[in-house]
Amino acid sequence: MAADPGVPPRFPLGGTRAVAYAVQTRSGRMSGAALHTLAGLRAEMDHVLVVAGPLDATGRAQVSALADEIVTVGPETQGLWAYAHALRVWGPRAEAFDEIVLTSDAWFGPVSPLGPVLQRLESRYVDVWSLTDRRDVVRGDRSEGRDGVVRLSAYWLAARRRVRQSQAWKQFWSSLPARPDQDWRVREIENRFSDVLTADGFRLSAAFSSDDYPAEHADMFNVDLLIEDGCPSVPRAVFDGYPLFFDQHAIIGRRLAAAMAEHGYPVASMWSDLAQRCAPKRLHTTGAMLEVIPPVRAAVDTRAARILAIIHVVDLDALTDVVARLSGVRSLQRVVLTLSDGVTEDVVTDIWDAAGPTDLPYEIRPARSRVGADTVVAFDECRDLLLADDVDLVLALHTGTPSGLTRNARDYFRRQQIDCLLGHGPAHLAQIVDLFDRDPSLGLVFPPTPHIGMSSLGEGWAGHRDAALTVLDRLGITVPVDWASPHAPIGGMWMARPQAVRALSSVRWTHDVAAGELCMRLPAYAAGEAGFVSRTVATSEHAGLSHASLEYIGDHMAMTSYGYPAGYTNLLHRAGPVGSGRAVDFTRMWLRYRHPRVWSVVARAASAVRVARRLQGRLTGRRR
Repeated sequence: MAADPGVPPRFPLGGTRAVAYAVQTRSGRMSGAALHTLAGLRAEMDHVLVVAGPLDATGRAQVSALADEIVTVGPETQGLWAYAHALRVWGPRAEAFDEIVLTSDAWFGPVSPLGPVLQRLESRYVDVWSLTDRRDVVRGDRSEGRDGVVRLSAYWLAARRRVRQSQAWKQFWSSLPARPDQDWRVREIENRFSDVLTADGFRLSAAFSSDDYPAEHADMFNVDLLIEDGCPSVPRAVFDGYPLFFDQHAIIGRRLAAAMAEHGYPVASMWSDLAQRCAPKRLHTTGAMLEVIPPVRAAVDTRAARILAIIHVVDLDALTDVVARLSGVRSLQRVVLTLSDGVTEDVVTDIWDAAGPTDLPYEIRPARSRVGADTVVAFDECRDLLLADDVDLVLALHTGTPSGLTRNARDYFRRQQIDCLLGHGPAHLAQIVDLFDRDPSLGLVFPPTPHIGMSSLGEGWAGHRDAALTVLDRLGITVPVDWASPHAPIGGMWMARPQAVRALSSVRWTHDVAAGELCMRLPAYAAGEAGFVSRTVATSEHAGLSHASLEYIGDHMAMTSYGYPAGYTNLLHRAGPVGSGRAVDFTRMWLRYRHPRVWSVVARAASAVRVARRLQGRLTGRRR
């Protein structure tokens, strides 16, 4: 250990402070959440340097209004590596500042004003400080209490002049390796920053120390307490993490967002930011974005909203019910009915005249060969309506049911989809419209995944994931794709802002059922790319039916496992598919779990054998 450098001086009276803000960009722009953070930094700093991804003219103008310098870097330059780039840009100029702050878009805020926090830290005799810290337990430490090693949060590092002149500081930044791909390796390097400076005798501190909170990682497990105490930052990781981990530790993103909103933070900008950078199903789960619409008599006034309804008529027996439920919606501007095979215009006209509103214009369009229980017609036969700017919301419905279902399952599927979107009176749809009015980041709503009478959980992609990746890549949609199942209107019905799902109208969708199934798995990803979140909506009846069913299913599936879902789900994922439960299937699971390297060799060999057999079959066929 190096010699103790002594007591650090406090921040000088009238001292100066500079900040380097590292932020990722999308489509040449910083997100609204990042601009809000930058504005908060600008108000407190003497010099602002922004290290950002590529910026277009509009994005650069937005940043220039708040920054003194802008440096453009590639998307791989993040965190500590962006800080190192900023230090190189500053060079000797950094010596002009008594304190420099290295921060990034890994946090949302300021939730509370930064000024009081900065003033409080000015009186402390420290070398480096962060907004929060954590106590990492040392492996093998069995001492009572296990206080652990204190490490600063890397999303905010404020360094004063004395430590910046040290050899330890300079050597850390000059020897920084290339940024690894694995997150855990990134965390190791971040930890080394605190370890190196502590070993050299420098004093590290936190504005909101983990010693004052119940959990060792207060900025993960005690965010609500930090917000109450005036901490201006909420880490991004609290919302963009593993939902089963949050479930185990009762970390509820929706309540944290509500606490942030109570302190004046614009949470809509945060949701919009997360929508572009987080897999939709993960964000939906973490944010608890299922909305249970209560049964009320008095409707919310939604006459200002302009709604276009698109109804794809597959089966006539449900059309009367759908039309009757729409008849009382005052904000409905126009209805378009698309007709599948076997549906005649005369019959549809008779049903509309008998059950529909008399003063509402409607149009009938052919959609032959579209027999699936989906609304791909919204992006194909009705493409022109989605591209126009004369409506605020699009409501997409159909009257079909998935093939292969029993009568009970068909009836429940239809009831669940229509009830959740239309309810039993205009007040239900009015409350959904009100969700859009109150949340500008909301772009799409749809019923929860139907699972009663259907095998939809765990296989929501239904074999379409690779095709989905191809389409998303062609559209330039880079939102992370969910792994097990998509966050999607599997039932084929939804309501959205046109600009949230408009990207899907640029695809020429074929008329086979598979194209419709694929299309219905993509709206949430299109909405996310446009900066909109997706929520699910349900009636209290269907929420109760679903929860009771899922609780019973989960209880029985967990009977043979131990601990929390995060643990035994990981075990099941490592073991892989059960198959049909034969001895060979369990042998494969054992190899995957206990001997993954052996399994990888076996799997490659089996793949080679399959390829050889296919080639042999083709050669044999040619000879014949």
